[in-house]
Amino acid sequence: MKAWFARTLSPPAPPQTGSRDQALEGLRGICAFLVLYAHATMPFLRLDPAYAPSRVFWWFNLGSVAVLFFFVLSGYVIGLTTRAPFSGTEARAYVGRRLLRLLPVNTAAVLLSWALLSPVAGATVLGNLGFLQNFKAYPFGLSVEVMPDNLNLWSLNFEALYYAAFIGVWWLAPRVGWVLGLAALLSATAALPGGHVLLSSYALGALYWIAGLSTAWLAPSEGRTGNWPSAMLAIVVTWPVAPLQSLLLSLHVPDAVAPLPLPSLHRLDMLPALVWLLLAVTGRAAAWQKRLTVFCLTLASAGFVRGLYGGDAPEPAAMTCYGLLLGFAWSIGRWEPGVSALARLAPLGAISYGVYAVGFPIQWGVYHSRWLPMGDAATYAVRAALLVGTTLGVAWVLERKVQPALRRALSRRPR
Repeated sequence: MKAWFARTLSPPAPPQTGSRDQALEGLRGICAFLVLYAHATMPFLRLDPAYAPSRVFWWFNLGSVAVLFFFVLSGYVIGLTTRAPFSGTEARAYVGRRLLRLLPVNTAAVLLSWALLSPVAGATVLGNLGFLQNFKAYPFGLSVEVMPDNLNLWSLNFEALYYAAFIGVWWLAPRVGWVLGLAALLSATAALPGGHVLLSSYALGALYWIAGLSTAWLAPSEGRTGNWPSAMLAIVVTWPVAPLQSLLLSLHVPDAVAPLPLPSLHRLDMLPALVWLLLAVTGRAAAWQKRLTVFCLTLASAGFVRGLYGGDAPEPAAMTCYGLLLGFAWSIGRWEPGVSALARLAPLGAISYGVYAVGFPIQWGVYHSRWLPMGDAATYAVRAALLVGTTLGVAWVLERKVQPALRRALSRRPR
């Protein structure tokens, strides 16, 4: 462990190239769908103006977890695609790739949100186009509201910051311990007087991002995938039973960001399980996978037991379901099923950014379409089908048509 913290966070040599990881793409698609699912199945009037779905659907609300995993995946993918030593030429190429990846879809998402929501301040639209949006004001007084009908865009502000900060990491090649120590120190600023919640949230999100980057650069690839189904089940159970949050609240440590979806110290218990899932799907660091299997399932079990006797657990039927899932996760602890099932979902992963960026405003539009049928489970299903179909269609156009066309046009431009 000590030796790992002493390692430098720099690209491994020689530079490596390869095709896209189809299983990882499938996992990205699952995350995008989980965000869409979370918003559509809220037990409130959010899709059908006269009908709310059963709370049973809400037992599996993993939208916030999916966003945290997006941070892990983002750091991992940057690590995979950035393998050369730092140089000015490499840095400019990196910035160009990131801008081409972020800007077109974000611009379309913001303009779509603006078209469906009127009126909205021009400064808000411009701020969201420039990735300045956030739920909290900045320390220097600037405050840019997230588009009210596209709250998903908050995380793109975090992503843009991490993409920029990565250049410094790439250039300086600091030791892992120093990077994690700085992030941990800044995370603790939420407890200081004067309101440093935003800085703390950035630092907490950075821990997830750095975990992904460290996996790409430092974790050995052994070509043998692990027990990703157990990792998924551990995540499903750990999120609602919230072992770390329960502990901190019992110690009278308030959650500084609640009820906002920003990264929180109280939910840092998700990081080990998300790293375990990444390692299992990518076939890296088998020894760490074994340790994380025991740790994460034990943590989920502790949270489950505390929930049973703590008096503040989810409803009994939900706890029964979580208990069954947890028992199944333990029973298949040594299973290594391969990742072909995830790889089949790669087409969804290829448009996941588009799904994430446009799903919320499209749901807003479906909800406000009073000409659609409303009032019962059947009408809700019709609206849900319209939401999913329209979201997939728009995301496909943005990711598979618009972005490739822009990439081709820019590559033909004289330099």
